[in-house]
Amino acid sequence: MKQVTNPVDGRNSRWQRHRARRRIELITAARDAVAAHGAAISMEEIATACGTSKSVFYRYFKDKAGVQAAVGEYFVTRMRRRMVAAASEADTFAAMIHALVSEYLRSVAGSAEVYRFVVTAPDEQDSTIERFVDSVRGLLVEQHLRLHGDEAMNTAVLRCWAASTVGMVRGAGEAWLAQGDAPGLPDRHDMSSTITAWAVEGLRPLGSGGPPGRPDVASPLSSTHP
Repeated sequence: MKQVTNPVDGRNSRWQRHRARRRIELITAARDAVAAHGAAISMEEIATACGTSKSVFYRYFKDKAGVQAAVGEYFVTRMRRRMVAAASEADTFAAMIHALVSEYLRSVAGSAEVYRFVVTAPDEQDSTIERFVDSVRGLLVEQHLRLHGDEAMNTAVLRCWAASTVGMVRGAGEAWLAQGDAPGLPDRHDMSSTITAWAVEGLRPLGSGGPPGRPDVASPLSSTHP
């Protein structure tokens, strides 16, 4: 018996592709508007800067929170991709932490207003930022297992360590970003090394080469300690 297939609606397919392209255009335009005018920008100002209207944005994103979520997804997806690439090239625990911290600070400092715009979105369960934070916790777990193999810590403890590390790095990074040009504030490179030292020496996981504060862990980038 000849199989009957439903014909593809070419117009519908083209319309969906058009909407997808238009959505990306609006996301990148909104991101550029926020970068240029600041995180406190209103939807009216975003629309004007993008040469369109609020109604067009709301057709695609419903409300401002939807725009923040979409811009956030665009922003953190690219940041996480770079973090994964940087971490995967590291061959020690300290170098892996430093790679993640350095990439995080580079991203938020390079797009500070966009980052603020994203993180000030209304708190929602399973928000863009929470998914990102959770994915970085998972990345830390994966990298710890890669670097330590059979000597990796218990999975339950490992998850706690990953959560504490991400919380510390994010808190320190946001505090550093908020202080701008405060006297004595380290630049991005020095801050990356400082945060890495806190993570390596203060949050060194069990089975990673020694307890917190071990004297021979002098440098956060030491290659002598996995």
